[in-house]
Amino acid sequence: MFCASLARNKFRYSASEPSAQFVRSFVMRKPMTEPTSNEVPSRYRDAFAKAAQEWQESDPAVQAQRAGCPLELAEPSTCRVTVTFYGTGYVVEHPTAKVWAQETGKMPSYGLQTLFLHYLLTANGHPLIGEWVSFRELPDGLFYQQAFRQRSLLPLEGKFGHNQPAFERAATALRGEKLDLADSSFRFHALPRVPLAALLWTGDEEFPPSIQILFDASAGGYLPTEDLAMVGGMLSGSLLSYREKP
Repeated sequence: MFCASLARNKFRYSASEPSAQFVRSFVMRKPMTEPTSNEVPSRYRDAFAKAAQEWQESDPAVQAQRAGCPLELAEPSTCRVTVTFYGTGYVVEHPTAKVWAQETGKMPSYGLQTLFLHYLLTANGHPLIGEWVSFRELPDGLFYQQAFRQRSLLPLEGKFGHNQPAFERAATALRGEKLDLADSSFRFHALPRVPLAALLWTGDEEFPPSIQILFDASAGGYLPTEDLAMVGGMLSGSLLSYREKP
């Protein structure tokens, strides 16, 4: 219904956010990129089904604009929204809720498919606040804080806590933008309106090292906190997976 209305009005929406800001190359862990079958894993089944139903009933033009994503009319009753995730474009079709990588045509994991649907459905269109907050400061962040620290922060501290040059090489390889925070810090564009920052305080004889992944204070208006944990976890995993050339 919504896409048919766009066809009648020859409507085409293009996001105003400059694509040059997106990260062009990002290391992604293979388990998150392609499902092994077309069957939705049980852990995502309910969430994916609910998100797909809500997406079918939503107005894609409104949600694409709020999310800062370009939308095009593919057929009279079919629209396609492109969501850029850490530099890789993914197409989310309306009303079918089909998702595929723009470059390869491959279907990403159902975890990522659900994440993209949640992003498009949750986005409120509010501008970035420009204030970094920790994970625990996000809505209900305290509930997930311990798991987020164990899975995403402690491994980073173990690898980079006493090795600032290695942290900076990994972040630079992932096209992070240098920030003037902590001992070393970088900004990453996870989604069009969801930036993250990775901050390192190196350890010394008196204090242990510390690493934080921060979010813009507006992040809760674009994704549920559980999904933000996944976004931060993928940044952590990509930094950890970086291997320097011999």
